Amino acid sequence: MAFKEALEKVLQLEGGLRLYRNPTEQAETYAGIYRKAHPNWVGWNYIDRGEKPPFEILEKFYYENFYKPFEKVKDEKVKNLLFETAVNLGVKQTVKLLQKVLGVKADGILGPITLQAIDSIPEEELIKDFTLARIAFYTALANKNPKRYALYLRGWVNRALEAMSWVS
Repeated sequence: MAFKEALEKVLQLEGGLRLYRNPTEQAETYAGIYRKAHPNWVGWNYIDRGEKPPFEILEKFYYENFYKPFEKVKDEKVKNLLFETAVNLGVKQTVKLLQKVLGVKADGILGPITLQAIDSIPEEELIKDFTLARIAFYTALANKNPKRYALYLRGWVNRALEAMSWVS
């Protein structure tokens, strides 16, 4: 699955090309791009004028911010899973979670040690273990701050399982 196909799946998980506001967030989100986290995204200029941002702008944003950091991952399925997770958790947190699964230093940097560790584990085993770790991460987050995150837990778990199914 190439980047464009993976992006299509991610956008489905993000609810499509629509503008919305989650109940516990302070700003709106368009196609999974949260304004507070990415206030300088050029697409906001279009939205503020009441226009739909060109898809190329959205595509470039996702590629540069969430896919490109994983380009050195050889396994396409693992790369796509990491891309999808990074859209939800951020790149650094995604890499830390991956590193914990791999049993290497969790510094959030996708360097040669982490890349070598990825290659040393069977693909399906890594995908399953990473998904379980991701669900555990979401559960801990919801338990730590239930007022803010508990209402998202079921959706996050479903998202993790859906992502695992489309990369497997």
